[in-house]
Amino acid sequence: MSREESLHIIRKFFVDVFLISGLVLGIYATQNYWVPFERGFFCGDESLMFPYRNDTVTTPMLRLFGLGLPVLAFFVCEWVLLRKVTDEKRVLSLYVPAWLRGFYCPLASFGFGTCFIELTTNIAKNVIGRPRPHFFDLCKPSIDCTLPEWQKRYIQANEYECLGEQTDKFMDMHMSFLSGHSAWSAFTMFYLALYLEKRMVWRGTRVLRHSLQFAAVMLSWFTALSRVSDYKHHWSDVLAGYFLGLTFAVLVWTWGTDILEPKKKHNPLPLHDTTMQHLQMAAPA
Repeated sequence: MSREESLHIIRKFFVDVFLISGLVLGIYATQNYWVPFERGFFCGDESLMFPYRNDTVTTPMLRLFGLGLPVLAFFVCEWVLLRKVTDEKRVLSLYVPAWLRGFYCPLASFGFGTCFIELTTNIAKNVIGRPRPHFFDLCKPSIDCTLPEWQKRYIQANEYECLGEQTDKFMDMHMSFLSGHSAWSAFTMFYLALYLEKRMVWRGTRVLRHSLQFAAVMLSWFTALSRVSDYKHHWSDVLAGYFLGLTFAVLVWTWGTDILEPKKKHNPLPLHDTTMQHLQMAAPA
């Protein structure tokens, strides 16, 4: 590998690190420094009267499976496909095997995609400020909804105070739209399914590949449905989040992911050579 190629790879690596670091800072800022919009409510809104429940799929569990399963698949597939490729490419005198370079390609694109989906979700939550279905149970508004003056009118956020005891959840209860769990699980698992379709191609793995793809999609589907049954989101929040994650997965995989193709063992015979062989075989002896 020439010095120019080595510098190009190093430059690309540091650019990727710089951009992902910027996205991570943006995610941190939107989570910790952006004061979200607090939407009001109607006293008779039954969609906000559900009880508070703990998460079926916790955030640590979501991150563990959403990151761990795709990264594991990247490592295994790239090693199996490229472990025998010996192209002796070096970066500043350091040998970098083909499977490691192949592993980095989907890993970097996947990392960008997870940052995109997280940042998009945070922006939506902060701008919309929709109350969660358990809003009344957590907030316990200071107004008496049985009084006539509060009936059939929109109650602004500055017209009441929350008297509930779980004060650490007051900000989060205004972040129903859109579902971050649904968006994250849809992106990570559909990206994994698309990756497996392209890279898990060695002989005898067709049924296994489709089974793993189905399992990945079902994990995301279960996560999304649990957000409704846990009363964390309205069904429209889950639908929007799931569609967003699916869309990002297709876009990032189709136009944002480079893969290292293994070298073919045999070059195809040129068409004109094949034709000449057929003519020679058909000619009389």
